[in-house]
Amino acid sequence: SLCVLHNNSAISARSTTTMNISKWRAVPFALLGLLSVAWISFMDAGAGDQASLRSIVSGSIVVSTDTWDDPRNLMADPSLNTDATSLTLDSPTSEKAHTVLSETFDDKNSVVFLIAFGEAATSSTYVERNIMSLRRRGEFQGHVLVLTDAPDERYDGLFDEKVIIMHPKEEHMKTDFLYPSMTVKRFKTYIIDYVDMVPELDDVEWIFYLDIDVLFGAPFMDLIQKLGEENDIRGDDDMVSKFYFFKNPRAYQYVAQGGFIIAHRKMAKECLDLWRREIDSHLEEEHDQVSLNLISRSIEEGKERSCRLMIMDQGDHISYPRHDGDLYTMMRDRSYSSLIHIKNTANDTSFGNGVHERFVTGLLKLTFEEKKQGEDLVRKSFFGYEK
Repeated sequence: SLCVLHNNSAISARSTTTMNISKWRAVPFALLGLLSVAWISFMDAGAGDQASLRSIVSGSIVVSTDTWDDPRNLMADPSLNTDATSLTLDSPTSEKAHTVLSETFDDKNSVVFLIAFGEAATSSTYVERNIMSLRRRGEFQGHVLVLTDAPDERYDGLFDEKVIIMHPKEEHMKTDFLYPSMTVKRFKTYIIDYVDMVPELDDVEWIFYLDIDVLFGAPFMDLIQKLGEENDIRGDDDMVSKFYFFKNPRAYQYVAQGGFIIAHRKMAKECLDLWRREIDSHLEEEHDQVSLNLISRSIEEGKERSCRLMIMDQGDHISYPRHDGDLYTMMRDRSYSSLIHIKNTANDTSFGNGVHERFVTGLLKLTFEEKKQGEDLVRKSFFGYEK
């Protein structure tokens, strides 16, 4: 829902008239004046329209909303929401409307964005596992956009109609990096551009980028709602561009973890463009987090004012299993973190034979028939895809 903060005038007036009259004679006249103003306002509004005319009047700023009774609304009664006072305009006479974007997340206004490039990604079943876990454990039925350089037939007929396969535009390919992987990582900065190309996604507000080797272990929208509450995620304030990342586990090295991004379609574009410019200015770097470090430093030093890099605590929202014990604990308790990042663990000697396969089989809720027919979902995720 959209709530608009209108900058109107002629609402409030102050009078500093000095009255050289006794207070006892002044009271009746003052009361009569107040009653007259109230009566005129009532007649102008109409008794039947009072509910829709509820507003907050502060100086020359009037806030009108049809969702007054919703305590989550930033324009609700200030006694219900202390953040309401933080909504200010640059000037009381400014004509620019202040728009508060949707604070709710659901399957209709959200899209999950995946990037699958190169032989390692497109010759494995990372994408299939990711989407299957998103649909089953993640209980997300909204759109998924997969940006890939794989041939058309690679994913043909594998997914439902809400999974959109796209190919990169030639002008977005930059290949002069020292490390070729940066050509792929750079596409994270184009997530809004590709969403804008798909008419079916016109109603999407929130874009959630995830690395393809992340699996979903719990309802995804529940996770997003929690993160929204914990980090006050919304697209308003002073309309400065912003995007959200998890804090990097190696905070001493990088400020942000690049495998999960929350971006509002109308609020993150400037930040993403800035990120791309920083990446392009450092062709020798291997990690896109380096450019995020530079942006963070510029913000702290006051040099960058057009973008806000928002860092979220990971808490128990995401896990990084590294040995058998991590997987056994989740399997035993049948309790999974919302996001599970298990990159390259099948080739990690710390995992015993078959442990990873049993874990993924349980996580994906494979049926007996799927177990027989879908061995590639758990084994060839790492050892290659064969059509």
